[in-house]
Amino acid sequence: MQCGISTACMYPQDTSVSLRQLTAMRPGLLEVFLNTFRELDESYVSALRETLSATNSRLTSLHPFSSGFEPFLFFTEYKGRFDDGVLLYRRFFEVCRQLGAPLLVMHGDYRAKPGDMKFYAARFSELARIGAEEYGITLAQENVDRCRCGLSENILLLREYTGDTVKFVLDVKQARRAGQDVFEIARAMGPQNICHLHLSDEMEGKSCALPGQGTFDFETTLRYLWRSGCRADAVIELYRDGFERPEQLVQAADWVDALMQKIEKEELL
Repeated sequence: MQCGISTACMYPQDTSVSLRQLTAMRPGLLEVFLNTFRELDESYVSALRETLSATNSRLTSLHPFSSGFEPFLFFTEYKGRFDDGVLLYRRFFEVCRQLGAPLLVMHGDYRAKPGDMKFYAARFSELARIGAEEYGITLAQENVDRCRCGLSENILLLREYTGDTVKFVLDVKQARRAGQDVFEIARAMGPQNICHLHLSDEMEGKSCALPGQGTFDFETTLRYLWRSGCRADAVIELYRDGFERPEQLVQAADWVDALMQKIEKEELL
């Protein structure tokens, strides 16, 4: 388990600029959060790949800009939308492959929409199958507050209806915002199925803060995940108002990394 930084923290700065800035400060592990269609162009992707190569850095994940489109594209009865969505996500899978990112993050359908989890699971499974079989990329379901899988009961249903083949992104900030206990969400996912972590701290009046600055019990959480079979890498994922200077992101990632190494060392004794 290692901790890196997501380029999402630097929004609305251009993604390529954010990647250069973050790899210059802390080469190693990152998540790239794409922000618009032009960032799928070959020339743009090539520039991102060159930055990663030049700094000996690697991606733990790619986050698409189209998360807000997913309810419209993938989770209605209109098959043409699904087919067009697959075309778009084929490009995301290809970009993952080009950049060496093993997984693509998915938010999925809004929970306010009518529909059932059996239909959701069928659509998710088909897209995940394409990613895995044709591109070697894992489609990973995130627990997002406004979405179906922000709730533990829907996560359990997704696992049931897919034959427990789903991989998950555990976002502690999103669990807080959904009023869900982080451990309950992790148990629903099955810690062994968690392939990626989005980390942040919390403090009074703020659900998303720099790790190490608030009240969230990182050590208990990470130790539970380790003991339960999770070996996922993590990234610091904050909003831009969650920190003052980019250097603070580096300090936070270093702090989490040191904690992960401490836990691993103690658990292996």
